[in-house]
Order: sequence, then structure tokens, then C-alpha cells
Amino acid sequence: MNIRLRTFESTDTDLLVKYLNNKQVTQYITDAVPTPYTPSDGQWWVEHSKRSQYTKAIEYQGKLVGCISAQVGSFEYYRSAELGYWIGQEYWNKGIATSAVKQFSDRLFSTTHIVRLFVSVVSLNTASIRVLEKNGFRSEGIRKSASYKNNQFFDECVLAKISLKNHA
Repeated sequence: MNIRLRTFESTDTDLLVKYLNNKQVTQYITDAVPTPYTPSDGQWWVEHSKRSQYTKAIEYQGKLVGCISAQVGSFEYYRSAELGYWIGQEYWNKGIATSAVKQFSDRLFSTTHIVRLFVSVVSLNTASIRVLEKNGFRSEGIRKSASYKNNQFFDECVLAKISLKNHA
């Protein structure tokens, strides 16, 4: 599969706005993503993401189709990171997310001090849970009513993958 993880570019703004104004794409992702998502929001994201080695655009067949990132912990959690990703709806069910998660997690484990990569996924988001399971993430439990979005509480599944290579 021709997936490339790269730095965001200013030319990505229009597609960011398109994808992140689709409620199907944003229904389970963080409310830190503004609604509606404006060109100004997209420009800010492009500039902000350039300063992080842990945020990448997902490119498929030469076109931006999504985003993947990791938020590294601090203090005693500095060797753990929380994974997040999304894919534009027209690119769902093509194996893109599975490939991007594999590339990104492999890269994090081989080039950084990260030992534990984890995700908290809304339990209704079975497609994302399946992507993670295909990449060797294992369930660590359910957080009941962990998030609240659109006047609704959601249970969240916590999944994690541990790097044995960096575990020394």
C-alpha cells in the first residue's frame, strides 16, 4: 500500500477543512478539533504540527487523507505516548489507517525512547479498535462514561502496545 507519513504543508489546509467538517470523521475524535473547522484552524494546525516530530500527515496516492500523532507523557510517563489518528471518510475501509498506524508505531518504537503506545477509543468506534488490534494493540480495559460529547456519555476502550526493544 502506498502510504506515506509526512510533515503537513500549507497546501493541505483545504483538505483539512473538508475532512474535519464531516461529522462522520469527527464523531469520535477529541473536541479539541474546532467545529466548524475553518481555513484559519487548518493554517494553525499546519504551522503547529511542523514543530512536532510526533505529528504526521497521512498521504495516500500523493494526496492528504488523514492525520496521525502521539502525545508523549511527562514525568514518570515520559516513555509512554497516546496515539491519535483520523482518516477522511472517502478513504475508510481501504487499509490506510492500519498501514499508517503500523508505520507510525514502528517508527516511534525504533527511533525514540517510547516504550508504551496507548489509545483510548470510544467503544462504539469498532473500526478503529479493529485497526489497533491488527497492529498488535491489546485491550487494557474499559473506562465507563469516560468522555462526554454531543450531550452523550461514551465508554472508552483502552488499548496499548509495548515495545520489547526499548523495554530495557
